Amino acid sequence: MASAKRDIRHIIDSFSEDLIEIAQDIARERVERAVAEWQAKNQKLLAKKSVQDEKALRNQKALERIERVAEKRREREQKKAAERALRLEQRLISSSTDKPEKKPGRGRRTGLLADSSAKKEPTPPPLFVHKRRRDGGIQQLKRNDDEPSTPVASNGSVSNGAVPSVAPVVPEQLRLGL
Repeated sequence: MASAKRDIRHIIDSFSEDLIEIAQDIARERVERAVAEWQAKNQKLLAKKSVQDEKALRNQKALERIERVAEKRREREQKKAAERALRLEQRLISSSTDKPEKKPGRGRRTGLLADSSAKKEPTPPPLFVHKRRRDGGIQQLKRNDDEPSTPVASNGSVSNGAVPSVAPVVPEQLRLGL
């Protein structure tokens, strides 16, 4: 008798477990069907939401990137400001120890270089730098300011110092052969 009761309880338990599994399958199918119907109705809304989520993610990454760049820029500017302050401090220290009474202006030269360059007469630039020979070689021309210039006649011969009345006055460059 005990074995019969035990068998009946075992059959009832297995039957109830089977019923529970069937009920869970039916409930799962209904939920899946309801979700599929809801998704079909709201597909545009879901697509819009996913696009918004992607945009939000991109915007968040872009903001993080902008913040990193701004932080690097601030660090560079702080570093440059510190370097400028250090250079200014060094200039102040060096100027206070060197010459406390006067600072030269920009573009002005002081000392030996300024005096020699101011007294030196500027030389005119050469009109021609070279002359070609008949054989095709190049002869470098040099200006001789020490030699007295002699006038050249129109035929190319040198006169005895008097300019012929027929020939026009020849410019100095041509007389020197430049």
